[in-house]
Amino acid sequence: MSEEVGEIVRPGDSPAWYTPSPVSVIRQVLPDEACYLLMERNLPSSNRRGKSRYQILRLVRDDRVVTAYIYLGPASRFKADQFDMMGCGLSDSGKAIPVHTVAELQDGADELRGRALRRELEPSDIAGAFRNMQEEKVRRAKHQSTFGEKGFIQR
Repeated sequence: MSEEVGEIVRPGDSPAWYTPSPVSVIRQVLPDEACYLLMERNLPSSNRRGKSRYQILRLVRDDRVVTAYIYLGPASRFKADQFDMMGCGLSDSGKAIPVHTVAELQDGADELRGRALRRELEPSDIAGAFRNMQEEKVRRAKHQSTFGEKGFIQR
C-alpha cells in the first residue's frame, strides 16, 4: 500500500497500534472542527522498512474522543523534532474546553516545522572529553599544573 502525503490513514493501517483502545480512528477531518491536541510523531511506516512522519489529531465527535492520522512523508525529510500542540484549555471544573480548530493548529505546526532548531544544550563531545581526561591524568602523574579560568591553578 502506498500513502500519499497529506492522506488520512485508514483505520487498521500501521499507526493504529499507537492509538489507545477506547479511542476510535476516523477517516475525515474538517478544518473548522474543534481540536484538543495535535502531535507530530515518527512512527513505523506501513511497509515496516523505516519511519514516517504522522500528524495525529485528537477530536471529540458525538461525545467520543476520536483520532486522525495524517501521513506527512518519510521521517528523514523532517529536521524538526517531534512535538505536541494543545488546542484546549481547562474550565474551573477541570474539564477540557477546545479553543482552537484543526486549521489553526495545523498552521501552527507548519510554522514550528519551518523554524530553525533551537538547541540550548548541545550533545557533549565524548571523544574530546575522554582526550582531556587522559591528558589531565598524564599531567597529574608528572606533577604539572593545569591553568584554568583567570590563571587559577587546577590540579
